[in-house]
Amino acid sequence: MEHKLNWIIFTLALGMFLWSFSAGIVNISLPTISQYLDISTDMVSLIVIVHLITLISFLLVFGRIGDITGYKKIFVMGISIFTMGSYFCGISLDFVSLIIFRIIQGIGSAMLLSMVPAIISTVFPPRMRGKVFGYISLTTTLGLSSGYGVGGYVTQYMGWNWIFLMVVPVGIIATIFAVKVLPSQKTRAQNVKFDIIGSLLIGLTILTFIMPFNIEENLGWGFTSIVITFVISLILGITFVIWELKHSEPLLDLSILKNIYITLSLLAGFIATLVLTGTIYLLPFYLELIMGYSSDFAGLIILIPSLVVIFIGPLSGYISDNFGSRIPTIIACITLIMAIILLYRLNQTVGILFIFAALGIRALSEGMFTPANNKTVMSHSPKEKVGSVSSLLNTARYMGLVMGIVVFNEIFVTTISNEITDLIGIPSTGAFQFSAPVGILLNGFQNAFILGIAMSLLILIFSMFTKENKNYDKDEDYLGDLDSLKKYKEGLP
Repeated sequence: MEHKLNWIIFTLALGMFLWSFSAGIVNISLPTISQYLDISTDMVSLIVIVHLITLISFLLVFGRIGDITGYKKIFVMGISIFTMGSYFCGISLDFVSLIIFRIIQGIGSAMLLSMVPAIISTVFPPRMRGKVFGYISLTTTLGLSSGYGVGGYVTQYMGWNWIFLMVVPVGIIATIFAVKVLPSQKTRAQNVKFDIIGSLLIGLTILTFIMPFNIEENLGWGFTSIVITFVISLILGITFVIWELKHSEPLLDLSILKNIYITLSLLAGFIATLVLTGTIYLLPFYLELIMGYSSDFAGLIILIPSLVVIFIGPLSGYISDNFGSRIPTIIACITLIMAIILLYRLNQTVGILFIFAALGIRALSEGMFTPANNKTVMSHSPKEKVGSVSSLLNTARYMGLVMGIVVFNEIFVTTISNEITDLIGIPSTGAFQFSAPVGILLNGFQNAFILGIAMSLLILIFSMFTKENKNYDKDEDYLGDLDSLKKYKEGLP
């Protein structure tokens, strides 16, 4: 039985590695793509943003579908669609087609990512979940970090198209493992009608909320258009809430959010991901524009300190399982504050050991926080809503991921653009960041990191008031399908 559970862990970890490796390998290539296409960081960030907007828009949808049809089906389809999207991204001939296929990748990502916490919570005994979440956190961070390392070399010597093509074989292998290894579980909601209107409302709400942050420069929108879009998003959001409260089988059971521990944990997870993602997004620009490193060496610098998560992720899971999730969460918040302070002090004269120290402490924080926060949220999940809570957890997390890129990029770009305009007297256009003076670039980075410090303090406050649900550890509160799990002991389905 333990042997088979280990194969399930491996399969889930491989799926998460596939996604995070792809994310890292794309991010490290953004400065090169920006320069190659002569586009600003605002425009090149669309390669990441459209993927993540699609992901977030569909997370709750596929979480609910998973509750109805089964988690394995959605997981397998997600890996398959993600892999197909990667292939077509790799053979894209222009920026527009690349964006279209990144949207397809985003749909696959939503299916894959929404199912991982749900599968963990339905297959593994409660006392194992912290450890499993720790392993998933380990492979996710390792995938992201190795993506940065490998992506630098691939971009430097093979061309940016190969950052998409090289993940295709991994995706095929992950699909085969998912089909063969994951158990087919019975669901508790076989005859439930799917909430199509709710799905459309939440997708449009998220889309109209995020769009204005990134398209002001790219589409030439003025202040009035942006305000109107935010108002539309607010109206759609209110409509979604009203609809869900009246619907007999809602896409999102809003009563879940009445649990203050779930709400605080989700907020902490959202802000933590925002800060962690925003800092790692800007680092390639710092390493290449200010330090003058090549993209391959910059990727290696980001990779090496992140390997600390190999030890920290499982350790956080062990502490969560044996002493509760609050301790590793608070430790993570304190170390994150330390890391952002060090990043704020970066300049063109610091040594590489200082950079390693800042990135290493940041990786320690990420490795400690994610497994503990995941376990806290899922410990409060109602039995029949595991997929929905799993998707809500990931929606908050990946909304933070999108907003981290958008917010940190906006502060960075706006600072540089305004100071260059003041310096030369005309608005900056194109890839202006490559010709900006070092002092102006540093101001952009430091302004972004000041916000990161303030947000890290907020994460600490939220985390101090969260706690794990101890009652879920009882047999009668076991979230999994015990009958399916017993049958699974006798052989893989």
